[in-house]
Amino acid sequence: MNLRDFPRPKNDNGIGLHFRLDLVETENKPHISEGVAWLQQINAKWTLIAGQDWMQIGKAARLCWDAGIMPVCRLVCKIDKGFIDWENGVKTLLDLGIPAYMQIFNEPGDSREWKNEQPDIARFGDKWADAAARVFDAGGLPGMGGVLGEDEWLAAFNATQANGRSDIWQKAWFCVHNYGSNHPPLYPYDDVNQKGIPVTAEEYAQYKFSMPFDELNAFRAEHKNPGDTIFDDDTAVLRIHVFKKWMIDSLGFCLPMIGGEGGWQWQVEEDLRYPKLPDEWHANYTREMFEWFRFGKLSDGSPLMDELFCCTAWIQADGQADSWWFGPLGTKQLTIDTVASIPSFVRKFSWDAAEPMQPAPIVIAPNPENELPAPEPILELPAPEPKPELPAPEPTTPPTDEITPPLPEEPPASPGEPPVVAGITYTVQQGETVWGISRKFGTTVDAIIRANNLDANARIRTGQKLIIPR
Repeated sequence: MNLRDFPRPKNDNGIGLHFRLDLVETENKPHISEGVAWLQQINAKWTLIAGQDWMQIGKAARLCWDAGIMPVCRLVCKIDKGFIDWENGVKTLLDLGIPAYMQIFNEPGDSREWKNEQPDIARFGDKWADAAARVFDAGGLPGMGGVLGEDEWLAAFNATQANGRSDIWQKAWFCVHNYGSNHPPLYPYDDVNQKGIPVTAEEYAQYKFSMPFDELNAFRAEHKNPGDTIFDDDTAVLRIHVFKKWMIDSLGFCLPMIGGEGGWQWQVEEDLRYPKLPDEWHANYTREMFEWFRFGKLSDGSPLMDELFCCTAWIQADGQADSWWFGPLGTKQLTIDTVASIPSFVRKFSWDAAEPMQPAPIVIAPNPENELPAPEPILELPAPEPKPELPAPEPTTPPTDEITPPLPEEPPASPGEPPVVAGITYTVQQGETVWGISRKFGTTVDAIIRANNLDANARIRTGQKLIIPR
């Protein structure tokens, strides 16, 4: 698949938030519906759904999908667990008409992800390669499961190549975990890290540091890192640069990068040069990360890469210290309000600017002197008038490659709409939508609906044949 062919939500803005962990949905406990409403409150278009079984994952994914939010799904399981029915997970999503973005395992270097609490990176590679092949063969999109070290990436990559399954990379994607610790979005390029600038007395009084004032400034000066890059210290949300380099170095290209977890955790203080993360910094840092997609530029000034589809912050709710809603540290209203205040926008890719809308082709008949009139700009075609039959062309007729043949059994155009134009016949594949097909062929949803006389609210089905206007 080309990068642009991977499914994305309508009005995609790259904003994501990990879904809540409690996937109960009953009349008395509508937890999934509540989670969807929270996503809508901050205008999120992506979410990572982690569940204990495919049924509850499918239920949550369906409600998110119906709300215009792209669900990315992960079965909560240990990496060294026995048999896992990945095919059933893919089928669950595809039967619901949802693209089967499937994260396979999670953070293999974390002992909590193993039954025996002993990470085995080589075994992870073998297990991921086997599971990815099964997800791929079932029609799903296999996701690299939140790997944080290059050794983890290479273990999975090398096992896949050794199995002779390089075809998997056609539909694979990379699950991004870009946590920022208590570092600013610009880290490691900020002045505290690069120059060791001292904290002011005002800053020291306002924020919480673990060192006395003079000791802190001496510590900053001693631990400055002039010339430091993201490849020297990637404890930062900008570590997406590092992930991309791993893939290019081994694959030769970068997979789509889709957020699973990331952003900033509450009141974290891993780097003592910086304060214990204040609430207002959490809010403003999170907004800046999401606005990469609005302005097309990362915090270090580099262009937003096409491969980065979204960033997904951690986490909605349910007992986590970092819960945005009703957590043990309270609702993080400042962050919710700050993200919700981002103006509505649709992120742009490089191919969006490169593909301006083209007017529909028209037929130009020769004038009596066999000369074509000077062309004029065509912005919108009027509704067709009834046309008399044209006589058969003489041998001197201009070349026919400038004439588009009409569609067979062409439906009449509605008054005020352009006529249906010629196109190609395309068979709908499993999980596809009209929007995704329009992106694949560089046309619009409206053009496909008109060309096929579809109801605007109708769902297309696998195997259905559509005329794609050209």
